[in-house]
Amino acid sequence: MNTAIVTVGDELLVGDTENTNATWICARLADRGVAVRRVTVVPDEVGEIARVVNEYHAEYDAVIVTGGLGPTHDDVTMEAVADAFGRELRRPT
Repeated sequence: MNTAIVTVGDELLVGDTENTNATWICARLADRGVAVRRVTVVPDEVGEIARVVNEYHAEYDAVIVTGGLGPTHDDVTMEAVADAFGRELRRPT
């Protein structure tokens, strides 16, 4: 299985935060025999996240997206992944 990891966050791109999520995920996947072929950091921008997720979805067996899911104004990851697949984001009822 070939996997790509997409980490989301402006704080990663400017060096304010170390990308420990990607490191941890890569180690866990490697322990299970999963090949990580790409790790990419993208900004908190819906279009950029959606573009990369859509591109990687076509190239890899699995795409793991992490980051950008907290309670701040720039957390757009769920919206962007929904956009990548042409789906609406729905809140649970």
